Amino acid sequence: MISRNLLLELKQILEEDFHLKLSLQEVTEIGTNLLVFVETLLKVESIEIQGGKQNGNSK
Repeated sequence: MISRNLLLELKQILEEDFHLKLSLQEVTEIGTNLLVFVETLLKVESIEIQGGKQNGNSK
């Protein structure tokens, strides 16, 4: 779960930098999708690092 403060900060960034006026619900959906995306990237990186160690490669 993402804190309300972080969602409000994301909302402000989207408004100021991208001129998007979104509801808090829409910002929550975007924030959640970003969080899931980053978590997935971290899992992939972890798997690659572990795979490299098992194959004798160091990263």
